[in-house]
Amino acid sequence: MISGGEATPRVLTREVREELELPVVRRAPYRWTFACVVVGTACIPLLLAKLWTLAVMAIAIGFVVLPAVRWFEYRDAAWRDDVYRWGLKTTGCVVDVEPAGSRRRDHIVRVEFFAGGEVVRASIIGCPLARKGLMPGEDVVVLYAESRPARCLVTERAAPEIVDAIFED
Repeated sequence: MISGGEATPRVLTREVREELELPVVRRAPYRWTFACVVVGTACIPLLLAKLWTLAVMAIAIGFVVLPAVRWFEYRDAAWRDDVYRWGLKTTGCVVDVEPAGSRRRDHIVRVEFFAGGEVVRASIIGCPLARKGLMPGEDVVVLYAESRPARCLVTERAAPEIVDAIFED
């Protein structure tokens, strides 16, 4: 493992998004009016039938669960974008590559790298390099968030070091 730590802002283009499979998530405001109409339409018959539990569940889903899921989705996509744009770059070693599930897009890659003088072990789910034959023991370029190094992206295979040696007899 080679330690690094250079922080340079990177441009997140459409080609980079496709290569790293970073989703584009546009933050649209939650449509509260539509949610009120749907929840109200669903709850009126439930309340008339005195199905209080189902009515409360419909209200919770429409006004708590769905907005929370949207917020978590945006937060996850935003931190991946931030890690790519502003993350520190280092070289890490692949420890393990788990096989994918039935959709063949969810490989789990475990990497190990130095960050802030400490060894960080992280798991990356859905690493596109795993589908391209990434193997344990290979060196990879890792971008990580300085505040939480386990929040990282594997961007490419690391170029092997060129060692120039002179042997004398």
